[in-house]
Amino acid sequence: PAAACCARSPMLARGAKSLRAASLRPAGLRLASGVPARTPEQTEHLEKLAEEHNGFLFGEVPPPPGEKRKKEDWEYYYPPLMTSALALFLFTWLNQPLSSVEDEAMEEAKRRMGFEPDVHFKQ
Repeated sequence: PAAACCARSPMLARGAKSLRAASLRPAGLRLASGVPARTPEQTEHLEKLAEEHNGFLFGEVPPPPGEKRKKEDWEYYYPPLMTSALALFLFTWLNQPLSSVEDEAMEEAKRRMGFEPDVHFKQ
């Protein structure tokens, strides 16, 4: 039954695999926080990645002092488009009808049934 469950769901299969791997790992390879200790292979891989990337956001090196960064084409259109989208959203949200279809149907049903509203309460 457990194998059939894992066969249907890849996430369950991955979770079961990681649980089996954790149970087979010797207890001495875990840190006090419960995080597995980093192996030399992982350390080597991470150092290689650090050498490849320069540490700047999106890998962009800042321009020399006194020079401006050259924008990409999409960066010119993004702020006005997002501002106009926000304005359109706010306009439509603030101008939505105050009553729903159900409210209008209830009023029509009361009118057809001859319901007279109480004179003490305004609707």
